[in-house]
Formats: sequence, structure tokens, C-alpha cells
Amino acid sequence: MLRGFLVSIYVFWCINVQAQERSNSVLDFEYVVEFDNVTLSAALRQLNRQTQINFSYNTMIIPKMDKFSVKYDGVSLRAILEDILSKAYLYYREVNGTIVILKQPSTDRTIKGQVLDAETQTPLPYANVFIDNSTFGVATNREGYFEIKNIPYIAFNLVVSYVGYEPKTIPFNYKQPLENNTFIIEMNVEEVALEPVEVSANKTRKQRKSDRRLLKRFEEDFLGRDSNAKDCRIVNPEVLDFFVLDSLNNYEVTANDKLYIENYALGYQVSYILEEFTFINGTKTYIGKAQFTELEPKSRKQNARWEEARGKAYYGSVNHFLNSLIESRVAEEGFSVNTVQFDSVTSEYSTPLNPAKLSEIIRLEPSDKDLEYKLLGSSDIEITYTKGFEDEEYKKLFRSKSKSGNYKYTDQKSRSTISLSNDQSLTSYQVVGMDISDVPLFQKSVILFQEKQPLIAFPGYFSSKRAALYLGWWTWGGFSVKLPLNFRPKEQEQ
Repeated sequence: MLRGFLVSIYVFWCINVQAQERSNSVLDFEYVVEFDNVTLSAALRQLNRQTQINFSYNTMIIPKMDKFSVKYDGVSLRAILEDILSKAYLYYREVNGTIVILKQPSTDRTIKGQVLDAETQTPLPYANVFIDNSTFGVATNREGYFEIKNIPYIAFNLVVSYVGYEPKTIPFNYKQPLENNTFIIEMNVEEVALEPVEVSANKTRKQRKSDRRLLKRFEEDFLGRDSNAKDCRIVNPEVLDFFVLDSLNNYEVTANDKLYIENYALGYQVSYILEEFTFINGTKTYIGKAQFTELEPKSRKQNARWEEARGKAYYGSVNHFLNSLIESRVAEEGFSVNTVQFDSVTSEYSTPLNPAKLSEIIRLEPSDKDLEYKLLGSSDIEITYTKGFEDEEYKKLFRSKSKSGNYKYTDQKSRSTISLSNDQSLTSYQVVGMDISDVPLFQKSVILFQEKQPLIAFPGYFSSKRAALYLGWWTWGGFSVKLPLNFRPKEQEQ
């Protein structure tokens, strides 16, 4: 009995201590806060400035589109957080003075469906179903059913492919309900597959030599020329067909089956449906759909190398830049933006010496879809990434002096250049005896817009694959630095 009495006292003491600790928590301090038509990420930044408390979260779980207005007068931080986070199906934990924001376990989405022949309505077993440019994908079972779990709250394209059938792409937006639905996907037989196959005569020695030469060019143009490309290989080049378009050696590539790429620099195997590849006057265009599968690391050391290489590939990339635009963190993430104009006198693209403000060059407006934005601007743009430098091989191949004396992008095949004459120009380095290989250059890329008011979507991609062409640094890495859209560096996941 005495033992029971002592246990009761101990339990009461523990509860009392916990209550005192809770009352002394920074979460119980009261604040006057007003949020005026802000996103959740903006509200968290405002709370950080006002309370001096750090917040840690994965940006992918924070809604980008939804805005709210609310005022709290003498309300505890605990109550404020519970209110604004609950609307986004989020919660928080306090860890060593930092507020860690997490998603509710049930917030990941699951999509279910069945794949059928459109004409006969018979199930298609072992069809490939995946979310474009991601690591999410499965094969259908014998009855044609599939289920993909743990899909984050993003807009995505569901891709279905099956041998002998036309690939199908189905867009899903951010708020489209998936649960309690079984999506029926009907596939049409590919017209080419219905035609009789004619076995052609063996290629001549000259044709085989031409194909080998074009394959080598394609590997450089498609995979890239950076250090990552050395650890990439096309597993099944026999599915490729090459076509020389003219006397200038412009060429086109088609594929009669999926292309498989092993990337041992980043630790991925990629199955790629190549829809279009052309190289014309120095400008390459490739369009397709990719499914990423993580390779199994042979050791912890290799896994750590892959994690580091993936982070390096992400920072300064197109996806990183577009995400920084969406999150209004362009400068904080290390980017600066300038306009690009074509100079008919020098036949060069040039940038003004004094760049305008970012808001005067480009800005985003919400579109009629969640997590999708219109990119508004009056000209093509140059992007400088000030946290990364161009490597030596790139500078040797693609840098020279422009007619105006500034260093430039150059590619003899493209017959076009980009002059560097803004704040990060090389005027201060242009001295006698200074070779370009001795000059550290920030990574510079150019976006040539192919559409007016192109749409960009979270997490960081153009909704239309024909919306933009790239020049400069972003063309150097090619497919060897391509990451799934659901990838985030470790420091951004916490």
C-alpha cells in the first residue's frame, strides 16, 4: 500500500514537472500577429522574424498556392501554429528550440486503377504505370490493376506504356481527388504495330560507320559532356535510329522501344520513352517521359557519394531555379537574373550592364490550376548561379572573347554567342596575360522562351516541354545530371 502511495506521488510529480516545462515553453509565449493574404511559407517566415524561432520543413509539403488572412491578438505560438498548420494537414514538433514541421501520416496520396485494351476491354497485365520524371511507378498485375502509394501533393502526369500500344499520359492536378477512385485507363493499339514487319537487308559498312559516329555524337549531346556523363551509359543503343538531316550534319534520332540509361554518377537507372530528339544548328531538343529507379549501392560510401552528387546536380539546375521563383527565394538561393537581347550588329546575344530588378524582368502569377503559375516577362533571360563555378573543360570548349571584348558563350556549331557584360562580367580580369582558364566563372545559363507566358508548376518544371530552350551551362550536363522531380537535397528535407 505504501509502495502504491509512493508511486502515486511520483506520477503526480512527473505530471507537475511536465506541466511546468510546458508552461515555460517558447510555444506558450503570446503574440500579436496579422497575416494578410499570405501563403503558409510566407507566414512561417513572418513568424521567424517576429519570434526569432527557427522553423525546419521540407518545402514539398508546404502548399504553394493557398493564401489566407487572419489576425491573432494575444494568442500563444502553440495555438497559432496548430491553427495555420491544421488547414494544410501538417503538424509540428519542437526539437532543441527548432520547430520541425511534418506532414500528417495520412496526407500522402494513393492512386489505383486498371489498364485495359480500348477495343476489347481485356486487361493488360504487366503494363508499366509511372509518374513522369519521378521514382514512383509499378507494373500492373495479371488483371491489369495497379496501385501507386505515397504520392506527394503535387500536380503530376501519369504515364502508361505497354508493348504494341500507344503510350498514354493523364494529367492530375494538385487537388484532384484520388482516394476511393479506381481509374480505368484504355490503351489503343499502336498503328505501326499493326503493319507487317519487313526485314531490310543488312546495312552497308558505310552505314554502320555512320551510325557509330552518330551514336557517339548522340551520347555527348544527350547524356552531356560533364564528369557525370563518363559514368553514364545507354544500355540498349540498338533501339535507336539515326537520320542526317542536311549537309551541315544536323541530325534526328528516334527510338523503336524504351531507352534504358544507367547513371552510376547519381545512382539511377532510367527508362525513357524518347518522343523527339533533334540537333539543329547547335540547338538540341529532346522530349520524352522518364521513370527513375534508384540503383542499389554496394556500400555506405557509394550511397554517400550518390547523395552528394545528387545535391550537386540539383543546386544551380533548372529545377532549383524554378523552385526558387515559386518560393520567392531567387537571391537567397544564389541566383541573379538579367535580360538577354540579340544584337544584330555583332550577331551576339548581350546583357545590359545594369540589370533591372527581378520583378521588372520576370514575375509569377497564379494560373487557373493549383500549384501552377504563369511566368510573365518581356524578353529571354540569363541566369547566373553565384554558388557554383563552371568547370575547366566547359570553359575550354565554350568560352572565348566576343567582338565587344567580353567573354562569351560560344559554340561553333550553333553560330551564336552570349556576351557576358553584367555585374559578374570579366572586365576586371581582362588584363594582359590573363587566360580564361585562370578565371573563376559563375555558372551562367540562358532561357530562350518558346511560348508567351509559359506555365511552370511545383516542384520546379515547365508544364509544356516545348516552353523553353537553354543555352550555356545548363546544356553542359545533359541527361547525366537529370534528377527525378521528387528529389530534394537532405538539407531541404528536414
